[in-house]
Amino acid sequence: MDAGLSTPKTSFGVVGSGWRAEFYLRIAAALPDRFAVTGVVARRPERAKELRERWDVPTFASLEDLLGAGAPDFAVTSLPWATNPEVVVDLAGRGIPVLSETPPAPDLPGMRALWDAVGDTAIVEVAEQYPFLPEYAARIAVCRSGLLGRVTSAHLSATQTYHAIAVLRRLLGVGFADAEVAGTAFTNRVQRGPGRDGWPTREELVDLGQVIATLDFGDQLAVYDFTDGQWFHPILGNRILVRGERGEVIDDKLTYLSDPGTPVQTTFTRQQTGLLADLEGFHLRTLYAGERQVFTNPYAPARLADEEIAIATCMSRLADRIAGGEGGYSLADACQDHYLGLTVREAVETGTRIRTTRQPWAHD
Repeated sequence: MDAGLSTPKTSFGVVGSGWRAEFYLRIAAALPDRFAVTGVVARRPERAKELRERWDVPTFASLEDLLGAGAPDFAVTSLPWATNPEVVVDLAGRGIPVLSETPPAPDLPGMRALWDAVGDTAIVEVAEQYPFLPEYAARIAVCRSGLLGRVTSAHLSATQTYHAIAVLRRLLGVGFADAEVAGTAFTNRVQRGPGRDGWPTREELVDLGQVIATLDFGDQLAVYDFTDGQWFHPILGNRILVRGERGEVIDDKLTYLSDPGTPVQTTFTRQQTGLLADLEGFHLRTLYAGERQVFTNPYAPARLADEEIAIATCMSRLADRIAGGEGGYSLADACQDHYLGLTVREAVETGTRIRTTRQPWAHD
């Protein structure tokens, strides 16, 4: 599959120095022919020192200092929800393309204000990685190929609100259509699992909230299902179900009709190097649906995790847009996905069905 990604080297600066900012530095270190880091804005001196020593990148105390050392091709904003919109507007006003972390603003008024400030007048995209994760990109590719016919429903249990909705909207191909949203909450009693800092040191039962919601687009249905901590917990597995007029995807299984009387059953498989006696390195090469090649890793042979491949795709697609190409995950998409996620939360909290309304960023 042709990813249509840019190959010329692109420079970027990072505004923010938290855990998420290091993903971009790790990707740049693994892909030095594609990306160069002009610097990181890190306000705390001890954190700036850590980043300089770990990643060999310049650090700056302010955005003014970063830009004063030379404007990058684009800037990544890896900041808290509340402060992110102000920095995005500032950078856009200076003519610097922006790759914002998710979500671009904390609430609906904040997203409307951000859209009013930059809208389509500036190059602003959002680093929503989930649609570009190889496993989900492969299934989206199958949906778009027509193999399943028109997709009528999609159920995803893997990650929270806006991330999951970003995938669900693409599986269904619903664009910016409005939906009727309903949801419910439940509490699961589960053994504590690992987090960003690794495994717990002792056994402990904890209560984990679960939300199940439906987003009814009229003749297409999205089902959202997420339990707190599901990203990392090995006993809280991910699930995906996509149904179309001629077939369905259930996790790794693909079933479709090759003609009215012939159902075909096959699976999604990964071609991974570095296993057993394979000495090519350790990277994902390709994903197949049966014999169909549905995803090719554009960054092989760099040793990147799936999430890093996805974030690198966000970076490359923004570089393509700067060069006049199509781009990737737009600010409009990010606002729509977060808006739907906020509506899910409201429907669960109020116990009511809520009809979404067309927002200023929506387009056909």
